[in-house]
Amino acid sequence: MKTVRKVSIPVVAALAGAVVAGTLTGGSATATEGGDSAADRFAIREVIDRSQMYVDLKDTAAFANLFTKDGHYESPFNPGSDGRAEIEAAFDQAIETGFTKGLRHMTGPEKIDVNGSTATATSWYWIARNETEHSVYSTGTFTDKFRKVNGKWEIENRVQTIDAPAPTS
Repeated sequence: MKTVRKVSIPVVAALAGAVVAGTLTGGSATATEGGDSAADRFAIREVIDRSQMYVDLKDTAAFANLFTKDGHYESPFNPGSDGRAEIEAAFDQAIETGFTKGLRHMTGPEKIDVNGSTATATSWYWIARNETEHSVYSTGTFTDKFRKVNGKWEIENRVQTIDAPAPTS
């Protein structure tokens, strides 16, 4: 049994390394066709993550600057804001009303598809209440369209939805 383990561990490690290397470098030839690369998907994931962090940090300017100049954002709380100035103003208003107080926002998993200088992403989010009690406050989905502007991925269009509460029996 000890011999099998000694042989198995290096084999498993080699296979795991190959899987990780393939994943991080875009994998097969089909993963890079059409301009899709692991670097692009990682950069887009960073934008998705930062959007949630900027909400919690209440950094309205940084949040708005994740969008293209003509970007659009809509949610159940915001019927639609066009352009960075409107997006920032809507977020400022939400903060002023206390709407984001005591909440922590997180995303994942996500599905990202890149096609040259445009991309789409669908990600799930959840919001935790952390002020008076620890609980899940809400869950939902972001459906995003991205555009690469001057080498930087920006959100062109974001639609946020909220999941309906589970039925109680």
